Amino acid sequence: MNVYFSSKFIKKAKILTKNNKDLKKSLEKQISVFKSNPRHPSLKFHKLKGKRLNQMAIWIKGDLRALCIKDKDEYLFTNLITHDEY
Repeated sequence: MNVYFSSKFIKKAKILTKNNKDLKKSLEKQISVFKSNPRHPSLKFHKLKGKRLNQMAIWIKGDLRALCIKDKDEYLFTNLITHDEY
């Protein structure tokens, strides 16, 4: 399995974690868990519905989710959004 990050994801991650070490730690931990076991229960990995039908999400912390798209054995993380932004 290969995991990639869009420039939008990287930029948003930098902005959100700039002054928040706890969030940075949570983000790094959840991405690491995803890389080793994408179906780990702590990720709350799920497919999205509606206009985001082709996307999936993992839980990071609180109401923050990391969105990704799967293509064969590759995952591209595209954005970090709150649950309300779904």
